[in-house]
Order: sequence, then C-alpha cells, then structure tokens
Amino acid sequence: ANSIRNEMSLLQRSVKMEDSCWEHRLRCVVRVFLASNCVGSPVVMDSVTLPCLKILHLLMQHTKAKGTLPVVSSSNFIHANTQRWLTRDQAAQFKCWRRHAFRPVEKSPSRRDLFLMEKYLRRWQVAAKRASQWRAEVQQESWLMKALFCPSSRATRKVACHILDVLCQNDSRRHHILDLMTSCLGELARAGQHAHEFLHLYQTLSEPIHWKLFLTCRGVLPRLGSLITQEIETLVCLEETTLSSDLSQGFALKSLTELLASFLQHDRIKSRFKSQLVGIVLNGYFSLRRLVVQRTKMVDQTQELLLKLLEDMTSGTEEETKAFMAVCIKTLENYPMTDLRTPVIVFERLCSIVSPEDNESSEFQLSLAKDPQQEEFLQGRMQGNPYNSNMPGLGPLMRDVKQKICQDCELIALLDDDNSMELLVRNKIISLDLPVREVYKKVWVPGLQEANKNEPMHVIYRMRGLLGDATEEFVETLDSGGDGTDEEELYRMASVLCECGGLDAMLNRLEHLPSLVHGQQMVTSLLKLLGYAVKLKANRRCLIDPSRRAVPILLGTLADALKLEKDFTAKVAEDVLFILEIIFQEASQAQVQMSELTCNSLEVSSLLSYIESPFVRSHTAMLHGIMRVIPYLTFGQTSSMGALLDHFIPHLSFELFDQSRTPEDVLYVDCFCGIAQGIESNAEGSQLKSMVIERNVVQQCVDYIQTQVPAHPASAGGTADKEWTTFLALASLPYNLRLLAGLCKDHQPTQDLVGIVIPGLHRMEQTTSEGHAGTLAENLLEVLCENAQLKTKVKECRAHTRAEKKKRAMATRQKQLGELGMKVNELGQVVASVASVEQEMAQLVEESGLKCVICLEGYKNQPKKVLGIYTFAKRCTLDEFEARARKSVGYCTVSHFNVVHYECHVAAVRLARGRDEWESAALQNANTRCNGLMPIWGPQVSESSFASCLARHNTYLQEFTGVREPSFLLVAHDIRLLLLRFAFEKSFSSDSGGGGRESNVHFLPYLIQIALYILSTSRQQGREDKSLSNFVKAGKDKWVCSSYELDGPLLYTVFALLVQPLDGWKSTRLVFLQRLLVLAHSREHSASSVSTLPAPSRDPHAYSVYKPVLVLFALVDQLQQSLKSPVAKDSEWLPALCQYLRHNDMPILEICDKLLKTLQEDLLPCESFVEFCDVAGLLSDIPEPGNYIQELLASLPS
Repeated sequence: ANSIRNEMSLLQRSVKMEDSCWEHRLRCVVRVFLASNCVGSPVVMDSVTLPCLKILHLLMQHTKAKGTLPVVSSSNFIHANTQRWLTRDQAAQFKCWRRHAFRPVEKSPSRRDLFLMEKYLRRWQVAAKRASQWRAEVQQESWLMKALFCPSSRATRKVACHILDVLCQNDSRRHHILDLMTSCLGELARAGQHAHEFLHLYQTLSEPIHWKLFLTCRGVLPRLGSLITQEIETLVCLEETTLSSDLSQGFALKSLTELLASFLQHDRIKSRFKSQLVGIVLNGYFSLRRLVVQRTKMVDQTQELLLKLLEDMTSGTEEETKAFMAVCIKTLENYPMTDLRTPVIVFERLCSIVSPEDNESSEFQLSLAKDPQQEEFLQGRMQGNPYNSNMPGLGPLMRDVKQKICQDCELIALLDDDNSMELLVRNKIISLDLPVREVYKKVWVPGLQEANKNEPMHVIYRMRGLLGDATEEFVETLDSGGDGTDEEELYRMASVLCECGGLDAMLNRLEHLPSLVHGQQMVTSLLKLLGYAVKLKANRRCLIDPSRRAVPILLGTLADALKLEKDFTAKVAEDVLFILEIIFQEASQAQVQMSELTCNSLEVSSLLSYIESPFVRSHTAMLHGIMRVIPYLTFGQTSSMGALLDHFIPHLSFELFDQSRTPEDVLYVDCFCGIAQGIESNAEGSQLKSMVIERNVVQQCVDYIQTQVPAHPASAGGTADKEWTTFLALASLPYNLRLLAGLCKDHQPTQDLVGIVIPGLHRMEQTTSEGHAGTLAENLLEVLCENAQLKTKVKECRAHTRAEKKKRAMATRQKQLGELGMKVNELGQVVASVASVEQEMAQLVEESGLKCVICLEGYKNQPKKVLGIYTFAKRCTLDEFEARARKSVGYCTVSHFNVVHYECHVAAVRLARGRDEWESAALQNANTRCNGLMPIWGPQVSESSFASCLARHNTYLQEFTGVREPSFLLVAHDIRLLLLRFAFEKSFSSDSGGGGRESNVHFLPYLIQIALYILSTSRQQGREDKSLSNFVKAGKDKWVCSSYELDGPLLYTVFALLVQPLDGWKSTRLVFLQRLLVLAHSREHSASSVSTLPAPSRDPHAYSVYKPVLVLFALVDQLQQSLKSPVAKDSEWLPALCQYLRHNDMPILEICDKLLKTLQEDLLPCESFVEFCDVAGLLSDIPEPGNYIQELLASLPS
C-alpha cells in the first residue's frame, strides 16, 4: 500500500490538468479502479479503490463546475460503451460520442415534420430501451454494489454515495439512479448496518413528494412489503432453530419499515395501497409479537412502528375497518392450529374494534368525601383526593372503596358491616356490589359536560339512618341496555365475523385447541369475541346452522373446563354457558329443530353429573347457567328428557324433604326448580312439561299444598297463627312453589292441575316469612292468570279477601276512634267529642326539672330523647403534690349546666353551616365556651342510646384533652378536682367564661351518674371495694407517705362516694377525716414527699390549712347522706342508686340547692375545727374537737 501511495497521488494531480491527454489519464484511473475492485482486500480498498473513487468524484464535481464537459440528457439514450472505450476503440472515444449526442438543427421544422419526428422518435425510444445495454439493476459483483455496501471502509461507502448524489443533480438522470438504488434494497439484509449511508441517500433523494409518487408508480411499495416479509420470515426461522441472537438483528427490517412508513405518510399513496399492504403489515406485526429469543431493541421498535402503521391504515371509514377485520381473520389461516399466541393477538384486536368499551380510557379519578351533615359523627377524612382508580384498594367493587374509607379513617367498627355506611354518587345511593368502573361509566359520566369530562367522580360516604331515612334513589343494578342503546347498533362491527368466515375460524380454533391450560389466553379472548358476536342476530343465525357444529364444539369446551376445575376455567365455563343460552334462545325463536343442534342422552347425563362437583357448587353463576342450558339439550329427544327427569325425580319427595334432608337433596331440588323455570315456551318445552305431568310430579306438588296449607287465613289469630307459622317454616314449600311456577308458565295442562289449590295459594300470598313463601305464591298466581278461567277464580278470591279486610278495618277504625275520644257524625265526618278534649287538656302538664334549652321539653314530654349537658374540659395535672418527677395528666370538667337534646344540638349545628360546632353550641350555652355534651340517662331512655351518646362525649374528651379512653379512674379524678374547686373556692368560669357554684353543683350528680355507669358496666366494683378496704386498714406509718400519692386520701374519699354503701361510710368516715387532716398537715409542712413527720413539725397549723380538705369531706358526707338515704341499704344499693339518679331529676336538683346552701352558709364561714364539727354533725363522733388534731398528729409514728 505504501509503495504506490506516491503514484496514486501523482495520478490524482495529473487528472486535474486540462490538456489533450486528459482522456488517457482518466482511462488509466478507470482501469486501476476496476482492477482493484476485483481484489476485495481491505488494504487494496483503502490504498487504491478509495483514492480512485475520490478522483472520479472530484473530477465529476470539477467538470460540472467548469462546464467544460457537457451534460447530456439521459432521455437521448446515447450511452458510452465503457469496455470499448477502455480498449481505445476510436468509435467509442469522447469526440465521437459528443458528435452523436449533439447534432445541430439546420432549420426549424414544420408542424407536419414535428409530428412525424415525435411519432418515429417514440418508436425509436422503445426500441432503443430494449437494445440499450444500460440497466437500472445492479449485479452483486458490480463495482457500485461493492462500493455502496463495503463492509470494511465507511469512507468508501460515503464517496460512492456522493458520486450518486452528484449524478442526481440532473433531474433527468435522477429517476434512473432511484431505480438503480431501489434494485439494491435487497442487499440490506446482507449489508446490515453497513447500509446506513445508502439508506440516508435513498431517503434524501426520495423525500420530495413527486419522487415518492414516481417510486410508487415503479412498484417500490410491493417490493418493500416483500422484503419486510422475507426479513420477518428469517427471524421466525431463527427463532425456531437457534437459541442465540445478535443485538444488531433487525436493522434491515427496521430500515425497510421506516421507508414504508415514510411513503404511507402521504394520503394519496396510503389510500391507494393500504388495502394491499395491510395484510403484510398485520402478518408482520403478529409474527414479531411471537418472537422471544430473537427479540432485540430494533425488533421492538419495528413492532411498535408496524402497530402504528396498522392503526393508521385501519382508522378510516367503517368500511375500511371492516375490511381490516376481514384481513385479520384471513391472516389466521397462515398460522397452524398449534400456534396459540398469534390468535390471541388477532382476537384481542378484533375485540377492541367490536366493543366500544374496550377503547375507553382505563383510568379515572375518584374524590372521596364525607357528608357535610355528618362531620361531627365521622372521624378523620380522606387526605389523598383525588385518588387514581388503579390504586390498590379502590376496586373492583364499591365495597372495596368503602373498606378503603374505613381503613384510612380508622372506622374499624364499620369494616365488616356493609349495612352501616352508604356511598352516594350524583345523589344516588350505590349498591356495594356494583363495579367501580361501571358506576363511573353509567352513573357519573352521563352527567358530565364536555368541558369537564375528566372531572373526578365524587363519592360521598355517610352513616346509614343517622339523620333519618334516606330519600335518595338506590341503584342496585346497572343494566347494559338501561340507557336505551341498541346492541345491534352498538356491536354492528361484529357483523363482519359471519360475512368473512370469522365464526368458522373461531369455532375451528376452539375445536382443535389441544388443552385449556396451554391455550388459556386464546380461549379467553376467543370467548370474549364470541360473546360480542352473539349480540347480533346475523351471527346468531349463523351459529344455529347445524353444519357449523357450534353447539357440540362449545359443549366440548364446557366439558373440558368442568373437568379441569381450575380458577380460570370457572370463567371459561360461565362464558360458554352464556353463549350457549343465547344460541338456544335464537334457535327456539327461529323454530329450529333442537335435535339437530343438541347431543344425546349420555352427554346430558354426563353434564348433569357435574352438579355434584364441589367446583361447580362453589360457583353459583356456573351452576345456574348449567340449569338454564340443560332443558335445551333435551328438546326433541325423548330419551334425553327421560334421562333428565330420572336424574331429579328421586329427590322430589317433599314430605321426606321436610323431615330429613341432606345438602345433596337441597342442591338437586333447587337445580330442578331452576330447570323448570328455564324451560322455553315452545313445542319442545311443552313436550318436556307434559312428561313431567306423566311422571306425577305436578300432582305430587298439588297434593302437598292441599295437605299442608291451613284452612283459615293467617290473620285469624289463635291456633291458626301457630298453624301458619309451622306451615311457612316447611323447608320444601319455597321449592314447591318455584317448581309449579316454572311448569305452569305457558302450559295449560299444568295450569288446570294447579288451579285446584288457588284458594290456598291466595291465603299464602298474604303472609310474610323468611322463605318468601308469600311472594312465591303471588308469582304462581300471576302465572295462573294466563288462563282466563283461572284468572276469574283468582280475582274472586282476592275480591272476597278485600271485602273481609275492609269490614275488619272499619271495625278497628271505630274502636280506635273511640279510644281517641272521637266519633263519626251523621255526615260521616270524624269529629272529637267534648269529653275527650277536656280530658286531653287535663293531661297536659308543664315540664318541671330538666328541659332542653332549645325546644323547652324534657323527659316528661319527650321521654326517649337523650338530654345532654354542655361541658368544658381541659387537660391538666391531676395532683401538683404527686411524688413523681413527671406528674400524671388528666382532665377537669366544668359546666354552665345548660341542658339540650342531642337531636336539637345536631339540628342547630346543621343550620349554622358557617360556624364551627362549638361556636354554634356556645349560643345555646349562654355564650359560655363548651367542647363536650355529657348525656343524662333518663327514665325511658334506652341503654344503647345512652351508651352511644356517652361514646360520642368520650370522643370529644379525647379530641380536646388528648387523653385516652376515659375510664372510671379518670372520671373519679374529675369529680375530685371539681370538689376541690368548691373546697378551695376557686373560679369555675376562668376558662369557659361562664358558670359558677350553682351550675356546677347541679352538674355534680350527673357526673357521679357517669362514674357509676362506667363502674357497673366495666365490672370493676369488686376490685375498687378491695382497694378501698386496703386503704381504710392501712397502718399509720403509711399515712404521711400516701399523702403524696396520686391515689391518696383525696381520691379514696371520692371512691367512698362511688363504691361504698352508706353504712360503710358511717363506720369509716372518721378514718377518711383523719387521713385528710394528715394530708393537709404534711403538704403544708413539705411540698415534696416525706415518709414521717419530725417532732417539731407535729404542732397543729392554723385552721385555714385544714379548711379545704374539711370542706371536701363535708361535701362528700352530705352527698352520701342525701343520695344514698332514699335507696336500698343491702348489697344492691349501687343499681338502686343508678335508678334513683335516672328517675328523680327534681329531687336531685333540690338536693344540690340544699348542698350549695350548706356550703355557702355553714361550711365556708367556719373559722375553727370545733365550729366545723358542730356544723358537720361530728360532735357525736368527736366529743372533744379542740385537741383532736393535736392528738391525731401525735399518734403518728416518728
């Protein structure tokens, strides 16, 4: 290579010289180039071939720029003979060629001469083309082919492309170059990525639309389609024969597909050739989707490009879409029956075209919000709005949405209760069994405007029945045809299936399916498409043609699905049964002989045997489908009908069924009822019903009803009611009625036999029971009304019953009017008697005691409505002297003692929408702050209502104080803190802004009521009794230390009020008094915990130190005497005290007023312990109160 470098350089420079020897130097270059091109060595290619190409390229550019060499139009067909020129033939030299190519015109020809010249020129051109040695095809061994696709030198490929580009500067020559390059497209498979420069040049030259049209006319599109098919076949062959792949695999295929796509971008070309190319593109797309081993990135890109082309070519008019569907079906013929992947792609594609729902968006948004009127009842809120419908937990059913709401809002009690929460969409209550997607499509979307079509679906959740009965519409089902759509119009595209052999192709694939396990995807998509197809009458008419064997093929698939007993086969079986039922219904309407479609008795027996299968019994829809299909299979065949009846009749002994029955008996009787209800009203159905009569089944049912039904109506009372209760509880009664209703439909012989029991059925239809026997009897009577004679008999029975009921109603009316003090005058008008009005006026009494501040009614006029007290609670430290570094925290409650009904409170809050709940409540609470509503257990208020209101009050406490579930201990501390406010004369309104001693002393007994209720329901009384007993028996060495404990003397004094009977208090009250005195003395001595009192600190302090605990002791003592004296003194004193607090609101208020008077006039004015003992009535227990405190302190151990 290095040895000839200088010579090549010299040759390159000499060629540029313009003298008489230029042709000889050019001939030398061409000879060297042709000689080096035959070697094929990479070294020779780089050292000789490439320089020669560059010389030729530069020479072409130079001569074109200088204009020294003329450019002759190729239309003259005057070509130079290269071989003769290289041998220096004088006739092939440049001068000779130029002389022939350019002949001067001597004079202007006449019109006649021009006509003759054109005429014979065309003839000569045709002959010259045939005889010309120039061909627009390139052989593989030609120099141009080697240069364009040179695998070892990119520079060589670029220079060769530049030479072709220069030649194309003349438009008259470009079409020859494009033809030449088109003939080279077949080399892309061999060249691979080395054809990049060639493809770039080809796309550049053909980019203008007129050149694309030229190439289209020259047949480039069929050639591209053929080359694409060849490439795909090569990949499929490699897929089947090798287990390795090349990452560069698919370059030629992708490039050819891109070329094809560039041509099809123009509407004129696409409209002309898409019918020819759609099959090629479709077949290529299906083949590429099957690749696994040979799948590379470029193959994936080609597959996506083919899909895009496919959608573009098939998205035209409806006729074009139908033509595409026909091509899809025809494409299936190219694939063997063992191919289970390609049909899946075809069927899914056809489903997306046929069913409009498959083309809709698969995602939408949901906005979940609580009912604004129930803000105070439902805790938490959904923070993630709007939610994507594909999020876990938001489907497929509305029940899943409800579960999601309960979990996120921590409504744990509602998780397993489907009857407690309602979901509303567009002010309609939605059944929890409905699919979320169907609700979105059929309830939410129809009400959207075009501008807001992407608005999230608003779902409102609320508690059922909380604010009264619902008045909104309840949506339980969503019928596909409920919106008035015509299935014939909706699925009209499926008509192609019966016109182009689509149904035959599907049935053929289904018949030759080797296994449902391996062909799961194919059979699922096939049955889905077939389900769409049977919605059109034309397809159904094709399927009932016996020659297509649709029914035997589907029955075979059904048998395979039932044998496998897999999860997916349940859906397959249900789809097959659905299709079979539609086919049979169409055959019945078309009066086709069922014997030509159905099977023999052995196959019927085989299908009946699956009823006992646990797999079938666990899928109710499948079982019911089998029962609906089985009657059709027996029509027209006496042996099959007999086999059907022989299978079920042994289980139809209703008397034995009532006495003892197995689950199999229940199953068989239920299935036979389903079969009877599914018998068609045609000749074959009548034949089957007649056979049932012959087997004595109908007479057996009639005898059973005649024997068992009571002779008197259910409303007769006494013994008759007991008889009806026993009769309606019979297990076989509902099945008997269902069976007769199915057999009587459109069959007069059966109706005549059943007509004898019409009176009994009429008595039965007036009843209600768990088995819905009344409804079933009514349905049977409606079926019997098809017979004119029996209809008259039914009307007579019903008219007689209406007359009897009217007579009894008038008697009852007269009786009730008399009880109300009313009467009917001569004109038939209802008027009140004077005596009754006076009696009612006398019974009207004014509310005394507790009454609502809104409606001014209490437990006398509204005994079942729960009253509550507005309260204000705040978080606080329970005891500042507690001997712990971190003090215990609880809450303390005060009140202005304003009482309100819970319902009135909710109504007032609902009306005040612009204000917060407690801002609105403050208006009813005398402008006093409140954050709770504590219930009062009235005389006739149910425990469940009281407990519900108490739970809501506890929720308020948790929300505003941060404490956990309020317990008996916390309520006792709350009572202690309230009593200490009285004892220390603290303000009750510093935080709430209202309420004083009187209000809170009235509030105290009902706080005690709450504590007693918690104590009795939590069963803690025994434990607290034991704890209180240990406190009383504790030695004096622990008295000082316990004064700094949270559960110390102050709390146990309150415990004595709650858990100790009055006798026990009287016997131990001095112990409580002594402990309280020691507590006050110890805390005055030291704010921190001490175990003993030293001798110098045992001198009594001033009375003011002991006064607060003494006042607390006196208040507890007064409450003990006042509240427990009226109740029993035995072991049942606690329930008796609870009942006393429930039934005596006025006496309790009087006790509170007396207690407040004693506090203000007697206890608080006391200035010494002696005076306190006199006021508190302790002189009988403490004869010498003057030295009592000193002696007590002295008795404490040191």
